Amino acid sequence: MKKTVAKNLIIGALSAGVVLSPLASQYSDLSTPVSASTTVFQEDFSAGLSGWANDWADIGTVNGNKYAHIQSGEHMPSFPGSGGVIFDIGFLEKNISGIAKGKRYKITFRASGVGNFYINRSETINVNTGGINMNSAQSFSYEGVCNSDVLNLFFMTFGTTMGVDDIKLEVL
Repeated sequence: MKKTVAKNLIIGALSAGVVLSPLASQYSDLSTPVSASTTVFQEDFSAGLSGWANDWADIGTVNGNKYAHIQSGEHMPSFPGSGGVIFDIGFLEKNISGIAKGKRYKITFRASGVGNFYINRSETINVNTGGINMNSAQSFSYEGVCNSDVLNLFFMTFGTTMGVDDIKLEVL
């Protein structure tokens, strides 16, 4: 009896594997090979900050390569008793459409310096490479599932400086 039950369990598991394996083909949402991705958005800042909401951001150039340079403003308070330096937040923000709700996506970018990257103001990538030097920028990547038809990209610095370049958004 034990051998029969064990045999039936093994056969059942194998048949379930056979049934599921066609679903996980390269054309399925269950399997997302890199070759099946579609680029929805790409930015190298060669056209400047056009289309980006921003504050305390400008375009920098290293070896002829343009990048977004985000810095925080700093000023002393003008009212008595405030007791400290007030920092202005430097940011870049853009809404990207073209991804259907529920679809998987991947965002990659290069960055140097110190700051944060937010996706839909929740998922976060912390950038902390020390001083800004885009010659030694690091690559960052995030994969997620879109919760609306628009994806919000938000780079922010607070009391720091950050460089950003080569942003790419792919649907998987």
